[in-house]
Amino acid sequence: MIFSYYLNPQAREVIQIIRKANYNVVENISWCANGYAGGIIRESRTFFICTHNILDGSSARRNLHETIYHEAAHVAQMCKGLKPIGIPLSAMPLPQKKIVDITKSLSLTKNRVSSRIEHEAYWLEDKPAEVVKYLRKFCF
Repeated sequence: MIFSYYLNPQAREVIQIIRKANYNVVENISWCANGYAGGIIRESRTFFICTHNILDGSSARRNLHETIYHEAAHVAQMCKGLKPIGIPLSAMPLPQKKIVDITKSLSLTKNRVSSRIEHEAYWLEDKPAEVVKYLRKFCF
């Protein structure tokens, strides 16, 4: 896997926890060809990461880590029964760019998830310690 060479210790820990939760980690599937997506979680307990879409440009590592934490937040939500983790919306302010990204994500997933679930994942994508906490709480 290409992406494993770029991971910081926190991202490595998140990937290890995801694997311990019996998720298969797979890289660059055909779904990634849309060019926008960084990753997706499937109900088949598969964690897909689109490194070809992420590892480009000066922000490649940051984008990779954010994608891993974002998708890991979805794993925690799936472990909870595809429900929000339960963080109050008022405690999760997002910049306008991420609000726009929520809309894009919902269109890519054909609205199979709620905007609330996406909001949590976008808020958590730069908070690896929180992601680890929720993975441990809901997946084990």
